[in-house]
Amino acid sequence: MTKGTFLLIGDSFIAGYDWQARMSSFKVYTFGIADEKSQDLLLRLPSVEKMVESPDIILIMSGISNVLDDDYVFIHILRKIVIRLSNTYPGAEIIVNSLPPIKAPLLVKDAIRHLNTGIESLCQESGCCFLNNFTQYTERNIDIFLMDGIHLTDEAYALWIRSFLEYVSFLLEEAD
Repeated sequence: MTKGTFLLIGDSFIAGYDWQARMSSFKVYTFGIADEKSQDLLLRLPSVEKMVESPDIILIMSGISNVLDDDYVFIHILRKIVIRLSNTYPGAEIIVNSLPPIKAPLLVKDAIRHLNTGIESLCQESGCCFLNNFTQYTERNIDIFLMDGIHLTDEAYALWIRSFLEYVSFLLEEAD
């Protein structure tokens, strides 16, 4: 018996992991595409909406591909994604995930931290939730990235899933 339905959408961070296996008590729809930018996610939402009827929780993880392409002004696209999903799934709790502290060459100093501040503001303005695991990753003395400095290790995914499930359990309790 499932405890709820999750819709996870976004880039390679969503695509690169078997979420259903780690969250077997829930029905998990995973729609992640590696190297996808936020504007591409917005364009493919209609096809996702045709496949998923009524999720309880929606997790959005998008923006790193924008950052890697020196696009630091994509938050307005995330806002459009949140608005569209709120209209399509009015009963769902929407969570926008923070960007992880990637280690990319030529990355503007503190860019990820500033972008996460913007994402958190977007969440406050739109009434959706902000899952900040950036701080959790930066405060731990572990290497959370694979050799490329961008993609997450299994340990980093385990931390992410744990914080996500803690957050979701609070949201699902409130809904009962």
